Amino acid sequence: MSCVNSSCRISRIVRSCLWILGGLVLAGIAFIAFAPSLDGPHSRQLANEATAVTKLRKIRTLQDEYAASHAEKGFACELPLLKATDQPKDSDYDPLRFLVTEQSGYKFALANCYAEANRMVIHYQATAIPAVFGSTGFRAFCTDDSGLIWYDSEGSAAKCLASRHSFE
Repeated sequence: MSCVNSSCRISRIVRSCLWILGGLVLAGIAFIAFAPSLDGPHSRQLANEATAVTKLRKIRTLQDEYAASHAEKGFACELPLLKATDQPKDSDYDPLRFLVTEQSGYKFALANCYAEANRMVIHYQATAIPAVFGSTGFRAFCTDDSGLIWYDSEGSAAKCLASRHSFE
């Protein structure tokens, strides 16, 4: 059985297209299977750490605003007291989201508030520790009224405040 030139050519084109289509399907399956690991090892933990540092910076800013507007009280010793005075007009902004003590795999706390004899709080410390060390984050972060941010590689708030390894 002899094939006419044009019918053989069409048959080859169809086979080539099927091979290409099959290759694209296999590439798509491979991409779907491996896409979660394409962003690198520990990317989620590193993103959580960045969020923790950002929130500590925000705590620092809100503490300064709170102390300025409550001159007789000084700094706040509880996170819920720190409310932004200039809340963005963005419809997705939730002012209560900031007041949670756990966010993005980190637990946040205010501690070691010291007051003068007149009960004005002159010192505070803020910490952010991984909710599950190694899974949600690797380092603890901390700050105080000095405004500097420190970290501890073992995820300990106490060690962070004691060792004061500079993050910034």
